[in-house]
Amino acid sequence: MDETNTAPNWLTEMDREEWAWAASYLTSRTSLAERGEIGLVISSDFNALTSAIKKLELTAYGVKLIARLRNAIRQRRYRLAEGGRKTCSFTLPRATKATLKTLAKRHKTTETALIERLIEGASQAAQDQKGEKRREAITAKVTRNSSKLAHELNGVRIEEANKHLKRCLKQLAIWELFYEGIQPDLPPEDEPAANELTEKRMREIQEAIGAAVAKREYLSPRSLVDA
Repeated sequence: MDETNTAPNWLTEMDREEWAWAASYLTSRTSLAERGEIGLVISSDFNALTSAIKKLELTAYGVKLIARLRNAIRQRRYRLAEGGRKTCSFTLPRATKATLKTLAKRHKTTETALIERLIEGASQAAQDQKGEKRREAITAKVTRNSSKLAHELNGVRIEEANKHLKRCLKQLAIWELFYEGIQPDLPPEDEPAANELTEKRMREIQEAIGAAVAKREYLSPRSLVDA
């Protein structure tokens, strides 16, 4: 290859995507006549591209165009490095800009790096908050299901207690009908024991029913909503 076709040291033939992009850059910034001179195959032929660059550098306009191309390639490489970067333009109040500059200096970093750190931190915080809300929703669902189960269980207990009490009353009614209202004689010395046993059983039944009713009301859907 002669000197005129020597590839520029800032352009790599092995990077097919980059030099094809460079060819597209030149094509979009030259006139139809100039494109006819540099060739129409520069986007698919590396040698044709290097020849076109040499031809363009023979004119003042061409030198400036190639200089802009080299700068554009450097910017493109920078954006593509480490996952890629893209220029972002925005306006800040002067006070905010001064604060940003002060913070960057304090943390010994650039303003751009500091903004990236703040955005990443905010993004991570948003993800953490989202995860926390998801965990809270799951916990609330488990609590509601557990409360509902306990509510239903207490309902069963109340129903069983009522059935037991009904059986006792039925036995009492059978006894009263059998004796036709005549109570059997009970020795005086056994009267206190009978009274104590009666009171004990009544307290047990009343406490069981009262506790079950209280739990049922406390764990009812309406009380959970009010809480």
